[in-house]
Amino acid sequence: MADRADAPAVPAAVRPAGAAGSVTVREYGTRYLRISVRYHGDARFSWLRVPGPAHDRPQAPPSPAAGVALRRVDAAIARDGIARAGSTGDGSAPGGIARAGSGARLALGEWDAVSEEGGVVYRVPGAVSVARLLPSGDETAYRLSVQALADVGRTLRQLHDVPWEFGEPVPPHHGVGRLLDWISGAAPEGNPDGDGARLRALAHDRLGPRLWTRLTDWAVAAHEPPGRGGAVLLHGAPSTGWLVPSPAGDSVLLTGEEITGGDPALDLGWILGELHELRSAATRGLGAAGRGPSVDYPAAARALLAGYLRTEGGPDDSDPDDGSPEDTAAALPPGTARAATLRLAIHMRDFASFVGWHEDLRRYADLLAETLDADGAPTLRW
Repeated sequence: MADRADAPAVPAAVRPAGAAGSVTVREYGTRYLRISVRYHGDARFSWLRVPGPAHDRPQAPPSPAAGVALRRVDAAIARDGIARAGSTGDGSAPGGIARAGSGARLALGEWDAVSEEGGVVYRVPGAVSVARLLPSGDETAYRLSVQALADVGRTLRQLHDVPWEFGEPVPPHHGVGRLLDWISGAAPEGNPDGDGARLRALAHDRLGPRLWTRLTDWAVAAHEPPGRGGAVLLHGAPSTGWLVPSPAGDSVLLTGEEITGGDPALDLGWILGELHELRSAATRGLGAAGRGPSVDYPAAARALLAGYLRTEGGPDDSDPDDGSPEDTAAALPPGTARAATLRLAIHMRDFASFVGWHEDLRRYADLLAETLDADGAPTLRW
């Protein structure tokens, strides 16, 4: 159900080195958000994210204190990348793909305070996200995506080492907030919920009272302010659509619009839930994932987990195949399986509300019921 109608690569005609000016190479989006990617020459791209008609809140930048913390994390990742490249000679990976191996750099947004429609601009080294590259069927694109997932695992771990001690309230987690509004049947005034109400009725029927109550309880718990001293810095929505690799092997994570604080399980579960959905969709023949080429989603998820659970000491860190799945699950932040299940529900809700109805949503509701019934355990079995 992800947005994958855009071109898989930058056309050769718009990527000559040193090209003057800039040109739009991709445009896509939903009623919630529109994204425009422009090429500026010399492997430089900008991503503009503009609110759509169903966007129900301002795109506010992180607080000054949170912004300082984000820049410190990014600087640490950059230093690690330089050190690792030096320790391996040229920083190259098998297959000739150069990589820093330290983490995905944080591409901090630039807020547009001039134009009427607003928007946030990100400066990045690539035109296509992992959401597009991972299932493309291209071997190089897959390797770049898996490396980017390992890198973003490292980055999330570094973010989660930063306590939320900024002397200010923790911003709400917008994704979980949307889910709670949907569960309660609420819709922003003057902003119809698209087919969200239709999906809500279907999901309520498919889940039944017991699992609907479980979904509600998990969402409420995830949205509650963390206990005193228990919150860490969170990206807020670190999906594959925010993760952009480059042909050089490095990667960036678009960062800023969703920054919040809370339980690290919410960030890690956000991506794991997405990968669980893609794997399940491919297995069941749903959506683009079910019609596309075969993809080794378990290897991708293990790379993410290896990055997050890395051991110190060398450029290769940990092997994603080390240890049993049970050992890996036990090492993750408590509640990761629940957070991944909430991510599945949020994506279903967002698709119905901001894209529209698709008959596959009936089978996605069944997938959500199965995942809830298993306490989210399938999202950690890789």
